Formats: sequence, structure tokens, C-alpha cells
Amino acid sequence: MSIREFYQQKAYLHLNSSILSAVILLVTVTFSLILAWELPFFLVSTPFLAVSLIHYIGFIAYKNKTEGTPIPVSCYHDKQLFEQNSLLLAFAPAPALRMLLFTPDGMPAGELREVKVRKYRWVLPGFVDKKIRKQIGIYDFRGKMEGSLSEEGRRLKLRNSQGEVIGLFYPGRKQSGTTGMAFVNNGKKLKVEECFGLHHDMKLIRTEGGVAARLQTGWMPLEWTQYFKEANTPVLAFDYHLSKDERLTVFAALAIRYMYYDH
Repeated sequence: MSIREFYQQKAYLHLNSSILSAVILLVTVTFSLILAWELPFFLVSTPFLAVSLIHYIGFIAYKNKTEGTPIPVSCYHDKQLFEQNSLLLAFAPAPALRMLLFTPDGMPAGELREVKVRKYRWVLPGFVDKKIRKQIGIYDFRGKMEGSLSEEGRRLKLRNSQGEVIGLFYPGRKQSGTTGMAFVNNGKKLKVEECFGLHHDMKLIRTEGGVAARLQTGWMPLEWTQYFKEANTPVLAFDYHLSKDERLTVFAALAIRYMYYDH
């Protein structure tokens, strides 16, 4: 799914939600008239009308983004997911996490999503769902699993495509500035630092010095904006010399950061 198809899918989701809200309101009003219910019409109708209107505005916005986005032409598909040095992030509805990864030309690079998703979890409140241990798969644009992240207590266990454990990721407290620490089997250790403000910034820093990866919002090169119409699209940049195992730690940090972004 290219970024243009993603915008189109979001437009249809908003349109369907708008229609559903309007239909529920119509059915409620119809039954109240037939059964002579004495309902406070203003109080009953206002929430449904508001939801329908909000989703219709979302439909128009994403429809315009779809029409304003050219059909992508692949420039980066000669590289595998772990060879890409710039990725842009988008999010699809999911019980916990479904992060779509795109190359700067608007084409799919891969995604992070749960390996198994049970439908009942859509209706679970967040504090209940957080107690369920999750396994996040890291997939390339063909759907091949390139790695996985498994929750074990208060840490994530990192596995490569062969299922071998290559490291651990420990989430930290947001108030401390350092929001995570990763340990890789090759002896590398990386810490996650986040800056919250007008432009959200997340950096993975090697303990010996140097930025291994950086996530920024509110900024992207001008030539990418022909495909990515949302100014706050998160942009992920890797150090060119980062190993595949170290890149897995970056995806672990992203999974923790965005676990319930579009629940």
C-alpha cells in the first residue's frame, strides 16, 4: 500500500464512520416516532451529528490529500527494509500497533504489527489491554517477517528473522529524558532520549557517542512533500553504518513510543 492508497483508505474509513453515525441517528429517531418515545431530541441528536460531521470533514481532508498525491514511482525498492536510511511513518487503526513504513518516494517499505490480533481486543480499555503480552512482527513490503519484538515483563526481547535473540530493550520513564535502553548481543548499548515540544524529537545514542537514529516530526525535505501531505509525518533517519541488529533496537523504541497511537 503506497502513501496515496493509505490516504484513500483513510478517506473511506472516515466516510463509512460518518454514514454509520447518521444511520444510527436516523434509526433512533424513527423508532422514537413509531413507539412514541419522549426523547430529548436535541440531546440525543447532537452527539451523532457531531461525530458524523467530524468524520465527514476527515473524509474531505483525506480525499483532497489523495487527489493531491501523485502515483508513486519506485526509487528505493532495490534496497531491503534494513538497508533503508530514511523512512516515514503512518499509522492504521489496530487494537495496539500497526505502523506503516514508507520510503521517501511514497512507496511501502514495511510495517510493524502484532503477529496475532484477536478481534475482541478492539473493545478492551487501554489499561486492560496493556496487561496482555504482545509480539510485534517487523515485516518488509512483501510481508516477509524480518524480526520480532516480544514482551516479557517490563522489557522487549529482540529476535532476528531466524528467531534468534539478538538483544533486549528496556523502556524507561518519560520524565527522566532517557526513555529506554537497548542492549545488543554484539556488546553495543544504546539509549533513547526524547524531547517533547513543538517538534517531537527522539534520538538513539550510542554509549560511546554518536547518534544511531533520529525520529523527527514537523520537518521533512521539500521534495518529499509531494507524496506526504501531513506536516507532522514522523521522519526516521538511520546512521548509514548501523547494523541490522542495532536497527531492531530502533524499531523496539518506536513500538514502545507508538503502541496505542491509533487504538
